[in-house]
Amino acid sequence: MSCRRNTEQSGSLGKKRLSNRMITGALSLGICCFFSTSFAHNNGSIHRHQVFVPKPLNAKAGPLRLSKPQLRNNIRYYGYGLLPTYQIAPPMTVAPPPARVKQTPKPAPPKRSDFVKDELLLVYDFGMTRQQVEAVTKKYNLKRKGGMAIGALRKSVVVADTQGQNPLELQDIINKAQKQFSATTNNFFTLAANTVATPTLNYPLAQTGIGRAQTISRGRGVVIGLVDTPVDRNHPTLRGSNIEQHVIVDPKTVESKVHGTSIAGILVSKNPQIGVAPEAKLLSVSAFSSQPGHPKNLRGTSADIVAAIAYCIERNVDVLNLSFTGGRDKFVEQIVRAAVRRNITVVAAGGNKGRIGSSVYPAVIDGVVGVTAVDRHQRLFKFADRGRFIDIAAPGVGVLTTAPNGKYQISTGTSMAAAHISGVMALLKSYRRGYSPNQLSRTAYDLGRRGRDDAFGHGLVNASAALRELGAPLPY
Repeated sequence: MSCRRNTEQSGSLGKKRLSNRMITGALSLGICCFFSTSFAHNNGSIHRHQVFVPKPLNAKAGPLRLSKPQLRNNIRYYGYGLLPTYQIAPPMTVAPPPARVKQTPKPAPPKRSDFVKDELLLVYDFGMTRQQVEAVTKKYNLKRKGGMAIGALRKSVVVADTQGQNPLELQDIINKAQKQFSATTNNFFTLAANTVATPTLNYPLAQTGIGRAQTISRGRGVVIGLVDTPVDRNHPTLRGSNIEQHVIVDPKTVESKVHGTSIAGILVSKNPQIGVAPEAKLLSVSAFSSQPGHPKNLRGTSADIVAAIAYCIERNVDVLNLSFTGGRDKFVEQIVRAAVRRNITVVAAGGNKGRIGSSVYPAVIDGVVGVTAVDRHQRLFKFADRGRFIDIAAPGVGVLTTAPNGKYQISTGTSMAAAHISGVMALLKSYRRGYSPNQLSRTAYDLGRRGRDDAFGHGLVNASAALRELGAPLPY
């Protein structure tokens, strides 16, 4: 009995000790969880990022329950058995990588086709030996096709075949390596006549004072140089005019004479409804021809145009009419500037492509009179180019003029307007040789915005007012 009682007492004592241990362990675990959780809450703010992240919703201890904001704030929960505990991790903002902006590649510049294929011009100063020139042509595998001397520039030119090489690339290579040579493509220029029509009423010369001006001056003693197509000198109203023709390019077709004949008619025709300066001498130099298979598409090359202008300079013309347009060409620009330096009045067409703020050569060259076209109602020709190079306006829409084979035509374009201004210049220079083209703007009839503008320049030419300013006895 005593043994059983001792056994029962020791058993109950063991149970009490086990129970006390369990309670003590539970209390220790609870105290640890409490302090660890409290420490986590108190120190989590140290790690929080403050960039565009809201405060976590479980800043205080709470039940284990996940919410969408908690998930967004990157909070992780951990549980051990039946006693839920959790830990707050520092909020983290995960930004996606910046989207790549698709860079649109710059469009490649359009391939040029405004020059003679497989042809290059080599320009050099007088004094270079033949051996020096041949050495350059041989080095760059060029085959000589022709050449000329330009006395007005004191330069010589070799027209060379590139033998399959790209002229644009080759000119850059030569210009960088050869200081004594200037290489350039043989560029095309086109005539600035746009349409031929038959309206019921043409532009009367009286609107620019030509009739009254011709009572004082008819252009006698003045030489007008015309770089254009050949002229049909057998036209009835041109047969009595003083026209000399020099041929650089002779296409030998009737179509090739249309433009030159129409310009010649406006300049010196004896018909009182057509010719502006009927007693002036016309030096016609043909430098334009029709394209193969396209008889009505006329164009000239840099080399031929330079040769034509140089010939006009050598012949001491007083006025130079350039009724054609093209892109920038340093070779052509040099010869035009040479003409201006010799006090030749250079008149150029303003272009028929309807561009605004463009640069039309040779009209844009300093010292050149750039001309635009207007109709009988003093409205701008709808296809006329506009820009700083436009100096003055003249009749260029529905203009009556001459045509090959004794015919007449109604023509439109800035070519006609340029010829009108060249004729007026001949009248003024005939009356006073030292007349400056800059003076013409003072007597022009203002059109468009007040003062000079890019559409009409200084306004519509007034020949009688210009002569009156020089002292001519013309009534108002």
